[in-house]
Amino acid sequence: MTTSLTPASASAPKKAHWPSGLISAARIAAINLFRRNITIQYPKQRYDQPDRSRWAVEQVFDEAGMHRCTACKICEQSCSDKCIHIDVETREDKTKFIHAWNYERAACMMCGLCVEACPYGAIRMGHDYELAHSASAEKRIDLLREVEAIDPRKKQAADTQEAPDA
Repeated sequence: MTTSLTPASASAPKKAHWPSGLISAARIAAINLFRRNITIQYPKQRYDQPDRSRWAVEQVFDEAGMHRCTACKICEQSCSDKCIHIDVETREDKTKFIHAWNYERAACMMCGLCVEACPYGAIRMGHDYELAHSASAEKRIDLLREVEAIDPRKKQAADTQEAPDA
């Protein structure tokens, strides 16, 4: 029985000399020594969020402090995570009353589909990135409770009356 043995030097990769690795590490350390520090001292310092950052959903209010929600439920239908629940009552005079506008922050993936779908601009993505809570009751919040929904026809008529004639 014959076996062919290949020399170990033929199959082994060439080894680099040890000083080249040390010189490469010293070069990387020297480059990083003069870079700007990116660490902030959180919670004393806070990171400034870009305008396009998306975090939890929040209601939009006008100058008078009134919400813009018309209870159309388009945001609830467009939410892929089903984390928005709107309890609306339609009265006999065809007006709507919002009993609760619930938002479950723990289930939300902050995609912004609900904000894009809202035709009245009633919700937006907030800039609050401290969303961790230990109590499960704080993970589901009421953005609106027991309020009249805005009638889009009346709002549109009021806006056209306020607009100056050109």
